[in-house]
Amino acid sequence: MSILCTRPDGLADPLVAALASAGHRVHAVPTVALAPVEPGSPLDHAAARLGSYDWIVVTSAAGARAIVEAARRHGALQGTDPDLAASPPRWAAVGEATAAVLEAAGVSVSVVPDVSRGDAITAALLAAGPLAARRVVLPRSDHADEALPRALRGAGAAVDEVIAYRTVEGPSANAGALRDALADAGLQAIVLCSGSAVRGLLALSAGADSTKPHPRVAATALVSIGPSTSAVIRGSGLEVAVEAAHPSVEGLLSAVRQLVQVPQEVAT
Repeated sequence: MSILCTRPDGLADPLVAALASAGHRVHAVPTVALAPVEPGSPLDHAAARLGSYDWIVVTSAAGARAIVEAARRHGALQGTDPDLAASPPRWAAVGEATAAVLEAAGVSVSVVPDVSRGDAITAALLAAGPLAARRVVLPRSDHADEALPRALRGAGAAVDEVIAYRTVEGPSANAGALRDALADAGLQAIVLCSGSAVRGLLALSAGADSTKPHPRVAATALVSIGPSTSAVIRGSGLEVAVEAAHPSVEGLLSAVRQLVQVPQEVAT
């Protein structure tokens, strides 16, 4: 039996290895691709003046990698820029995976909410101190929604939103691999980890009738990483078979485990 994993890192994604280790056959077919922004973009401008911010709030591992790389280009990471020594900005990460990327780059992360969702960050920041008149930079995808910056501004923060990377929904190069995965008679579940991944899956699989989900997609159990992804799935006319209790590799693996039984070898 097999699982379709739609996350952007493809075979390099740790979830693929975890599913394979658990005994599943995995189709690693990204339904989104992440593209870097051009040099000299607002991301570079923000990275060059990190010291002017009170908080750097990072909502994905991809965003973490992008802001770290931009900060390195400008010598603006903690420990490399003398202007940051006197009053360094504080960093917040949406969850442990994002925090791990930052910490691997030598960044000290001050805030990681207990729940790995964007809507939990504002409360976690407020628990660390007032946000009124604080300057916050958000390096995010060009497809990120407005809920988080709206909440931060509502708490009094001055927020700079910068595009850290671009999300390409339904990259055409993966259409053939997706067709092969959907043709697999043993396909038991599809793992979806963002609204963009859902839209990319639908776009790549649509075929001649782009107004309806592919029959194989509609007939396969859909595993969602969390509430915002589940909302997009349902808004597309599909059902969520199971939503991960925690938006992590372990949480997704547990969700798959609820649905999928790995065939056991029968002793002879």
